Amino acid sequence: MSHHATAYLLERVAGTVGVLRVGPDGQLTPLRHRVHHSPSGMEWGYAGSGPADLARSMLADYLQDPDPHPALYQQFKHDLIAPLDQEARRHRIEGATIAAWLADQQEAQR
Repeated sequence: MSHHATAYLLERVAGTVGVLRVGPDGQLTPLRHRVHHSPSGMEWGYAGSGPADLARSMLADYLQDPDPHPALYQQFKHDLIAPLDQEARRHRIEGATIAAWLADQQEAQR
């Protein structure tokens, strides 16, 4: 598992969601949208296709796995992406939050 991201900055600009990975050195890198469910883009604040692509893209980057398992990213969407305030222009998800969530998922499978 990679911990190269210390956080992800989610921002809505002119109706479009963009995400920046914050590296350990503070460097900001745009997160690639790994299109699978939503060709129109990533989103947050509900349990649809845009949030599924956001969850999938974040986990693909965080885990350095181009194709995370659907059950994993759908649960990530349910637990961390869908509950975000849809009206907010910005959110920050810490790498430590993702690490703790992943540890909980591993523990639940035991």
